Amino acid sequence: MKTIVLVLQLLGALALCGQSQTITGHPWFKTKQINKNAWRISDGDVDNIYLIAGRDSALLIDCGIGAANLKEYIKSISNLPLIVVNTHSHPDHSGSNNQFSKVHAHPNDFNMLRFFGTSAMRTNTIKAMVRNPLPDSVEFHATDTLYYPVLVPVEDGQIFNLGDRKIEVIHVPGHTPGSICLLDHEDKVLYTGDNDNTLVWLHPKDALPLETYLGSLKKLQNREKEFTTLFPAHGEPIDKSFIGEQITCAERIIAGTCQGKPYDSFVGKGLVCGYKRAQIVYDPTKLRATKQ
Repeated sequence: MKTIVLVLQLLGALALCGQSQTITGHPWFKTKQINKNAWRISDGDVDNIYLIAGRDSALLIDCGIGAANLKEYIKSISNLPLIVVNTHSHPDHSGSNNQFSKVHAHPNDFNMLRFFGTSAMRTNTIKAMVRNPLPDSVEFHATDTLYYPVLVPVEDGQIFNLGDRKIEVIHVPGHTPGSICLLDHEDKVLYTGDNDNTLVWLHPKDALPLETYLGSLKKLQNREKEFTTLFPAHGEPIDKSFIGEQITCAERIIAGTCQGKPYDSFVGKGLVCGYKRAQIVYDPTKLRATKQ
């Protein structure tokens, strides 16, 4: 339990890089239109939320930390029927789950989603991640009950059909067991959650071995002809060649040719190695996947 709380606090250290154009003037959310059918929503400068609109429905990718009324804010952008999906369980991506009746996610992260969905954990998330007091106009207090929306399982290769565009689920275990990316075949972009941030955490207790994460990176690289740009959960969009830099970084760590530097965080101590734009924080005792 203590470790999970510490994971929550560590995630609060993330901040969205760069500036986004404010579209609706909301004091908490800043929204930038990516293209005709997609928007990037800065969630209090903590993380990125994405909205993709199709002909028949819209897909909401991640739910932020839960500090404001995301459900109502989305209506200011689109009134289409909404499909909500979490890229993984961490509370800066699932904090507003309680505002929706149904949330899609990989079942390997269901237990952690339920844990982070308690009112106590939602309150702790906001306290840990929001450094400045929220304006009264955007305070969105947690209820005294568990949220428990219906959690709908997704699987690798599943397609969300929005009417005129198809969004594919790609399972990428590593950062968490149930981490997923979402591939927009129409726009040729990949929404990556925390799998392809410029700094990726693999030292928390819920992360899988580095070798497993490397396999997920190679899985994406094998499909790189299908997309041009990565849209991560933290930071700015980045070109797809970045995946190759992450692969080299992970391979150097496993081979012992990258000398890790100490990395101290709220979840404990790890080592960090970098290659070009990619950095990976890892647990040196969790490099190899267990043989079955």
